[in-house]
Amino acid sequence: MYDRPTLTELLIAARHHFEQKVVPVTKQTNRQLYFQTLVAINVLKIVEREYNIRPFHLRAEWTRLNMVIGKDMPEISNDDDLEVAIQIANKKLCERIRAGEFDDDYALFEHLKARTIEQLEVANPKFMQAIHAEDAGQ
Repeated sequence: MYDRPTLTELLIAARHHFEQKVVPVTKQTNRQLYFQTLVAINVLKIVEREYNIRPFHLRAEWTRLNMVIGKDMPEISNDDDLEVAIQIANKKLCERIRAGEFDDDYALFEHLKARTIEQLEVANPKFMQAIHAEDAGQ
């Protein structure tokens, strides 16, 4: 839709600048700025992952919610509209959970597990890699 650089390329460029130019200087001279720069780099990584994975996670969550709630939900093509629809569906799902409608429901368990994994894929993929490594070692 837009010309280059893409949003992902801009995020990578900013992150590389911090990693290659700012971190080496601040590590020795200003520990507080060094730490804040590491935080900024992590934020850029999270934004980059979320931007790239978000459309897939939205579609997957919508499909799972449709299975858990047990009725056909409308097809939504716009990701922003889909995100709003997911928020509304999750609110209704929470109300139904509080009302005790989902005791011992496997589809709900799988949905919540998948949603947690998706969130970790964006926020902390190293944690997920450690879990997979631990599982492979057993």
